[in-house]
Amino acid sequence: MLTRVTDTIIEELIDATCGDTRSRHFFLHALHGLVRVAKAEQLQEMRMDVELATGEVSQPEGCDSDSREPT
Repeated sequence: MLTRVTDTIIEELIDATCGDTRSRHFFLHALHGLVRVAKAEQLQEMRMDVELATGEVSQPEGCDSDSREPT
């Protein structure tokens, strides 16, 4: 039984495009890996957003946030 929406979508994509067992197995693992990478990227972006919102990100040396002069 598939419990996650991504599992269901992956199965539907594989059913629609792959006929042989080897291709199905390959694409199943490739798509699950892609989902894991996307989740990790999303989590990293959310962490950076939180750091920016809370002021935890330090600015590089010589970078003044109040400076309006061109660099």
